Amino acid sequence: MAARVRASVEGPRALFDRARVYLLKERIPLPGITVLVRLAGEVRRAENERLHALLPGRLSAEMRAALVGLPAAPDGRRRSELERLRTPPRKASGRVLAGELRRVAEIARLGAGVVATAPVPAVRLRTRGRPSWTRTASEPLRHPRGRPDFESPEMPETCYLSGMPGDDHFCSGPSEDHGDAVTAVAVSADGRMGATGARSGEIRLWDLRHGLLTAYVGGLQDGPVENAAFIGNARRPQLLTTDGSASLWTVAAETLEWRRLPRDGGRLLTSADREAVLRQCGDFRWLGVFGLSDRHDPAALGRTGSGLIVVSGDRGLIEAWRRPPRERPYADAEVVWAFGGKDDAADQRLTRCCDLWRLVVSPRRGRVVVLDAETGIVVTAFTPPARPTAIAAHPDRPLVVLGGRDGSLSWWDARSGHCLGRVQAHDGRVRALALATATDLVMSVSQDGTAALWRLHGRGPVGRFAPPTPAASRELTQAAGTPDGRCWLIGGRGGQVHVLHWSGHAGLVPQRVGRPSWTMDGGDVETLLDDIRHHWDDGTASTTAARELATGDLDEAWHETVADALADLIVNGADPAARETAVIALAGIAKDRVTTALYQMFDRHDGHGSAGRLLGYFTGEDAPTTEQLIASLPGIGNGSFLGVLTSATLGERGTTAVPAVHAALRAFPFPTRDDTNHWWRDETTKYWLLYALRQAGADAAPATPTLLAVLYDDEIYRDTRHYAKVALQAIGLPETADTIAAEVRRRADLLVHDENGEDDESEGFSLLLDVLLGMPPAALAASREVGPALEAVRRRFGDGPSTYEENGELVQVYELHLADCIDETIAEQIKE
Repeated sequence: MAARVRASVEGPRALFDRARVYLLKERIPLPGITVLVRLAGEVRRAENERLHALLPGRLSAEMRAALVGLPAAPDGRRRSELERLRTPPRKASGRVLAGELRRVAEIARLGAGVVATAPVPAVRLRTRGRPSWTRTASEPLRHPRGRPDFESPEMPETCYLSGMPGDDHFCSGPSEDHGDAVTAVAVSADGRMGATGARSGEIRLWDLRHGLLTAYVGGLQDGPVENAAFIGNARRPQLLTTDGSASLWTVAAETLEWRRLPRDGGRLLTSADREAVLRQCGDFRWLGVFGLSDRHDPAALGRTGSGLIVVSGDRGLIEAWRRPPRERPYADAEVVWAFGGKDDAADQRLTRCCDLWRLVVSPRRGRVVVLDAETGIVVTAFTPPARPTAIAAHPDRPLVVLGGRDGSLSWWDARSGHCLGRVQAHDGRVRALALATATDLVMSVSQDGTAALWRLHGRGPVGRFAPPTPAASRELTQAAGTPDGRCWLIGGRGGQVHVLHWSGHAGLVPQRVGRPSWTMDGGDVETLLDDIRHHWDDGTASTTAARELATGDLDEAWHETVADALADLIVNGADPAARETAVIALAGIAKDRVTTALYQMFDRHDGHGSAGRLLGYFTGEDAPTTEQLIASLPGIGNGSFLGVLTSATLGERGTTAVPAVHAALRAFPFPTRDDTNHWWRDETTKYWLLYALRQAGADAAPATPTLLAVLYDDEIYRDTRHYAKVALQAIGLPETADTIAAEVRRRADLLVHDENGEDDESEGFSLLLDVLLGMPPAALAASREVGPALEAVRRRFGDGPSTYEENGELVQVYELHLADCIDETIAEQIKE
């Protein structure tokens, strides 16, 4: 920890995180969190004091006397001598040059350059030498032992924060690059200010005109910074960032105000702000920008002329939503159209809107599909020559730029599907693209560490940048620029940040060249991840990639990213072998995520024997009998992925296992007795048995009466009852619908009285009707009992009022509403 303090300018939170990671890697028992926090603070404070005292102690008496007078302003002057000596010139001329030479001579006469600075690292010297107005408010201007702080004068300006939890989270002034991979970049429209966000949650602000860091903030984000966009005006710019939620940073001359936005915080933004966000980001993973719910999986792509909000989901669906009316601000958004599914999943990371949000461009399964944003109808489709790994869509024109896995760059007319040009841009895959929307320029950054600027019809780059850093850590991953293309901000996987300026006569000139501050082990992980993310193109390649990730020693920093890619493969993969390999890999990386992924996989795909093969892999047992599987269920806890695999294996066996599963379920008493010591174990076992029947589908039809008994049991656990409903719907036969409808009709014709002798009209109706509503439409249309049952429901509830008032709105009686929905489903099925 002391060595890290000496060699960097990291704050206490970053130091604490590094210490925690070190302890975990070395398998050292972790102390209490306050112990580690206190230790990090003490070590940081002691090392800073030691470094602070080191240089003043090496000054001679003459040099000390000369420096003491520098912070004071001479009589009749507004600036101190120190401020005059360190202020650079503002214009170039012969007279200014002569004055600058005299200023350099004065500085040399002070003798400061002859002081030995070893072993103080250069980064610490730059940090200690910054002016006081760029310091943290908590930093002293005078040494605690009484020695003068010769590096900076006392100035009236102070740097303070409004709305921040603590001073140690904020620091400003020169610093090294990010200590983690850059995950988001943004540039203000005037090109004066830039922002970068890292995987660690750290945010840094940059002066792009001079390539200088102006401020950095850590410890306030809940996770990696996913998006960043500048809004507001040049006088009072604001930065909107997202992690799990959204934060709004207001940048002023001497303050940086921070505010965490609520889930519907989009109401604080103007229409111009929302448009600026979408134009800069392309996709924005926080639907609160439109005042919608706080669901975080979908990403907003654009807003059409009629007010539809186009979103892309993590399961490959593209949808258009209509916001609820103002009188019902918290109601769910209405889905107007949807495109895609399990057999035609889109890559959410590469989906964009273009042409004033009129077109949606979506790469899927080796081709690119273009949709009409108002209707969801396919406008055109085309196949790029290389697998897309990056995309940029022009917000005002039907122009799409694709970066390929082979390092190529291609321009496409999104309305006609014609290729407008193609160049070989880089030696490695293209990782990010950024358009200068007021010109025909596009910036591409690559895995090989280079950045290149291109024109639409040009055969060669108008500028190229290759930083002098080792190839293993120089990969560039993020890019953003001004609309005129004159200023660009580039971020890399090693945390490096580059600032590039472009002009027609000078080309692409680096204003700041960053250096990777860390190297993530596993240079081929990105290649393996790319194969996994494009599993719909090549199942064999994705299987091989998942197998390599499962057997390799993966750096901890990769765990979350790899787990996301593996979970997507498990849920959306078309090849059973690839899905099974991904389950094994995910169990070794993030075991807590396997259960949810398995549920989603079995919901979307037929078994194909996957459950049995995976169960054999994890348990080491070959072909256990049905009785052995059922006997093992009471010992499996709730939420265990082994329970999912065991139940799914029983379901895969179909008619051979259903009688035994049904018998095991009937062995439990109905109604359930909640006074037993093993109630929870019994409920968990019933849950797994019901999941097995659900997986068996139509083969579980003989268990319908028992499933209805579970549904009626008031003492049963809610999740167990829910899976009885799901199992009935999974059976999905017209005969099952007949049985449920007959029970609805019997209850409708039967007068049920409560203890006061009054008619209890709600007895069991809503639950049974809800089950019917979830049945396959074909089964409902073929059933002979559903129609008479719905008529009986309307007779039963038609005698009283059909609506009632709730929160100032008229609401239809729930049973009548369900009956109407079932009728609509049957009518649509007959029409089809």
